[in-house]
Amino acid sequence: MFTVERARQQLKTSFPTANAAIKLLVDCGIVSEMSGQRKNRSFGYLRYIQLLSRD
Repeated sequence: MFTVERARQQLKTSFPTANAAIKLLVDCGIVSEMSGQRKNRSFGYLRYIQLLSRD
């Protein structure tokens, strides 16, 4: 799981650029927004989360 701010820091880019990159990943179905919030959203790769959550 990651936030736009975390992606911005890791990519060493601006917040709008990181946000646009994440939006593209969401639109392509690669990651999903997990927090249900408008601010401080968290994103994750749902398939990994499902695999790691198995009993």
